Amino acid sequence: MSRSSPTVRRRRIAAELKRLREERGLTLDHAARELGLARSTMSRIENAQVSVRPGDVRTLLELYGVHSDDVAALVQVARDARQRGWWQAYSDVLPSWFEVYVGLEHAASEISTFEVALVPGLLQTADYARAVISAELPDASRTEVDRRTELRMKRQRDEARPELSVVLDEAVIRRVVGGPATMRAQLERLVADAEAPGLTLQIVPFGAGAHPSMIGSFSILVFPDEVDPPVVYLESRAGSLYVEGDGAQAYVRIFRTVQAAALSHEASVNLIRESAKTM
Repeated sequence: MSRSSPTVRRRRIAAELKRLREERGLTLDHAARELGLARSTMSRIENAQVSVRPGDVRTLLELYGVHSDDVAALVQVARDARQRGWWQAYSDVLPSWFEVYVGLEHAASEISTFEVALVPGLLQTADYARAVISAELPDASRTEVDRRTELRMKRQRDEARPELSVVLDEAVIRRVVGGPATMRAQLERLVADAEAPGLTLQIVPFGAGAHPSMIGSFSILVFPDEVDPPVVYLESRAGSLYVEGDGAQAYVRIFRTVQAAALSHEASVNLIRESAKTM
């Protein structure tokens, strides 16, 4: 399946422009003046927070001394980065900080997730998702809750869905979200998903004691092209944080430690199945 995503293209062109500028020993201010932009705007371009116009890419590449076939290739990447992803049709309920995540999720070939409190969005039933969204946004209208739920379900139907490695704290399968019937259906959905290819599911039991990620959830996204480095996604009430480089590798080590503390896939599925019977 194609995993092309304008979000990943934007991230790629941003990293390349920053690398070229630093190789030339130029400051962010210098590049911003060349384009007639504020320094803050240039910073957002290099941090992949906004798209850069193809014409501005040509100007920057000339400034950075790039005069080869690489120019045409990078300008094309900039054009691709300005295309719209299917998720942008939900901009009325999709915060800009989460829009970035959905674009990265669409392009990822593998996602490793640890969750301390709730079932990950890609594995939620519609009723469970609706209950979670309503709890998170108590003042949201029914229309907004329905739109957010629809977006979450559409993410699950994305043809480019990645391989998933999911580790859940036992609290996730014990907390009754949306009432017993909704929770039972959610747990049965987890069991069904775990029996299909493409998902490894593990539970960290209460008896495992302390582990290195008790402070919060995180997701590690890996992409099929080596030029796109892995990124770690962290979410909070204030928005999101994306961690790359050595920071991302630290989370990879944490995930492996949590996996080692968790039950096996088979034992985890059995535990989920038993928990469903108590609902």
